[in-house]
Amino acid sequence: MKTNEIPQANQLDNVHIISLLDRLEAAKKVLEKSEDIESTIEKLNNLEYFLRRFGTLKDLATHMLFIERKMYILKEYLTVTEAADYLNLSPSLVYRLTSKHELPIYKPNGKTIFIRRDDLNRWIAKTRVMSDDEIEEYAATHMENLFKGNFNNKNKKK
Repeated sequence: MKTNEIPQANQLDNVHIISLLDRLEAAKKVLEKSEDIESTIEKLNNLEYFLRRFGTLKDLATHMLFIERKMYILKEYLTVTEAADYLNLSPSLVYRLTSKHELPIYKPNGKTIFIRRDDLNRWIAKTRVMSDDEIEEYAATHMENLFKGNFNNKNKKK
């Protein structure tokens, strides 16, 4: 071997080693991101599951908006619009009920109206209509009490 060939071989080896080190560094970065990749793959799998279930991305987004709108059920205090949705009434009717003081309201800032969900449930329960069986049972009990009362009153007068 000539002395000129040895430095050239070392230079080629050095370039090859540097190239190899660069590739190893890039592979290391990819491996460090593998957690991100695994997380992304999991998210994509979840998205694929929901897309199979709902059809299109638009259908999935519509369903998510529906769920988001119904989350108010977990809140203790509802806005008039949420209360109207909860009662399946128009917001204007809910405003009318609050202005007639049929529904108790809260105005923490003096303007915005809030209504407790429990108050809405009490209002619903207050407007209960008895079934036919309950009406017959009530009438029978009431008539029985009236008969006993009148009979006892007649006996007391004598």
